Amino acid sequence: MHPIVVTGSQSGMGAAIASRLRGTGQTVIGVDLPGHGAEIEGDLSSVGGRRQIVAHVLETTGGVLGGLVGNAGVDNENVPLVLAVNYLGVVELLDGLHEALAAAGRAGVVVNVSNSIAVTPNVPQQPVDALLDNRFADAVACLGDQPRFAYQVSKTAVARWIRIQAARPRWAGRGITLNGICPGPVRTPLLEHDLQDPRKRDAILGLPRPLGDFTPPAAIADLTEFMLSERARFIVGQLIMIDGGIEATYRGADYPSPWIRPH
Repeated sequence: MHPIVVTGSQSGMGAAIASRLRGTGQTVIGVDLPGHGAEIEGDLSSVGGRRQIVAHVLETTGGVLGGLVGNAGVDNENVPLVLAVNYLGVVELLDGLHEALAAAGRAGVVVNVSNSIAVTPNVPQQPVDALLDNRFADAVACLGDQPRFAYQVSKTAVARWIRIQAARPRWAGRGITLNGICPGPVRTPLLEHDLQDPRKRDAILGLPRPLGDFTPPAAIADLTEFMLSERARFIVGQLIMIDGGIEATYRGADYPSPWIRPH
């Protein structure tokens, strides 16, 4: 089995995913910020950091990579940071590692997207389009007076990128399955910390919980492992909600909607 890269590997969902994959006998190469103890240390927020990570992965793997889990992400109102890590930190890594994934003959990519792409109303579309058009500065400028949407914009852009790219010859045509998973709140130390914050607690606890609890990290890890396996071979370009029913509660009647195709 060829190695699998997991970004944001040292805590929360990333740590659970890396542990689950190692438990199945996979060789995992963790990527995280310097000082966090990952196999490869680097900063996804900078061009140089992303290039350095790509170079280290290629050196470590010998140019053959069985899969990648794009899990690293940040959520705050530092717009350039959020867009750089959550969007460029996925698409530029995948671009740089594309040939290594293709060299495996059969590889899988799973990106940790977020159910926020479906349950957050009024996400501005201009910065999303700007990111997809490679106009990073324009995307940042568009969010100048609404930085609270930086996270949702970054995740919507990467979700659309997956949908646009996945079935193309460069990806599916080279044996690479490309999909996203969309967690809601997950029972990580970060969530527990937020539940102690009076400003955040009521909003989090006000979310619907049809199953009675928030999603455990093990559930995210199990789904990710499945999506990278041969059992998921024919799943291509999908965005799979794994949020215990939050999105279905809010938007159950919205999907599927008819495809109105112009004549």
